[in-house]
Amino acid sequence: MHIPSIRFPRIAAGRAPARLGMLALCAALAACAAPGGQPGKTGPDAQAQAQVPARQAVLRRDLAPGLYELVVADGDVFVASSGKSFKADEGGAIYRLDPDTLETKAVIQTERKPYGLAYDARTDTLYAGNTLNGIVQAIDLKAGKAANYRLGQAKAKGGFEHVRQIVLDEARGRMFVTNPDTAGKVWIVDLKRGALLHTLSGLRKWPAGAAYDPAANRLYVGQGGDYGVTVIDPDSGKILRRFALDGAEPFLVNVALDDTGARLFGADANSGRLVVFDTATGRVLAAVPVGESALDVLYNPVRDEIYVSNRGASRAHPMGTGAITVIDGTTYAVKARHDLPAHPNSLALSADGEVLFATIKGPHDDKHPAYRADGMESVVRIDLRG
Repeated sequence: MHIPSIRFPRIAAGRAPARLGMLALCAALAACAAPGGQPGKTGPDAQAQAQVPARQAVLRRDLAPGLYELVVADGDVFVASSGKSFKADEGGAIYRLDPDTLETKAVIQTERKPYGLAYDARTDTLYAGNTLNGIVQAIDLKAGKAANYRLGQAKAKGGFEHVRQIVLDEARGRMFVTNPDTAGKVWIVDLKRGALLHTLSGLRKWPAGAAYDPAANRLYVGQGGDYGVTVIDPDSGKILRRFALDGAEPFLVNVALDDTGARLFGADANSGRLVVFDTATGRVLAAVPVGESALDVLYNPVRDEIYVSNRGASRAHPMGTGAITVIDGTTYAVKARHDLPAHPNSLALSADGEVLFATIKGPHDDKHPAYRADGMESVVRIDLRG
């Protein structure tokens, strides 16, 4: 099968328009090849080939090294691949997969390594976080245009401030990006004007995950240190309040909201728990153990379920493997657990809420039983109907 490879050309560094201030926006046009097709066949043979295979509850496919975030966009699944190395000057790829079979439909070659992904359905734009370079790349899937948003600034000791989570406010045309440093930041960008609206500095330890409530116009940032969550007014760029957690120092590496905005779910990597907050009071409603190194979290309003991935390994226990836990959204009882070695990473839901997608990372330690010399990592499709 021919898989089209879409390459966005190198975007030359240039002077940013004066209105951008600290935000450098460099755009370039690229020819975006449409997936190639072959003349259709007719007759009995073609009908036999067109028969749909029996549905599998869990489908897994080896895809590429260095898999990170994935999103469901434009009817397909897009997966970020940074490759085997962590060299900032090397490129990566974004794979476009069939949501039913996980077969590759197209590959977008990127100049820099993509890690985070977000999708704006209103503009049909895919946003990729080039973590090591401090850049967010905007890819117009329809027009084949690419634009770079320079957010992370150069560090005195080399490299750039990292970007991590990308969250979009589609209605107002804003982008929120976290910087998980020891004294991290959040950037708020006006996508309509290409302007940096706010840089919130000094958010203390590791502001990593983020979730946005459009009805209340509130941004929730998960982090570590003294507080698990910081609540931000995106209009003013002001911190409104913080949610604290009792006990050991938390690290809410990813967070998600329910469909009403009344509850915030946090994956606490340090305690291996799902933590549920009342967003009106900051009170902890529940804490559910899910396993070592909890990582990503999603809420599914269609099935009233919460999904949490955990890597299952840490510096103290490097040989472990992880799982995806399914939790009842009302009672917080564990409904199911999918063991998926080695390390489940990022999660995404289908538009109808009946299929869960995940990236599964491999171990870096060659002593781990799941280690692969080729660095190949996989994507999983879980039919939630069983």
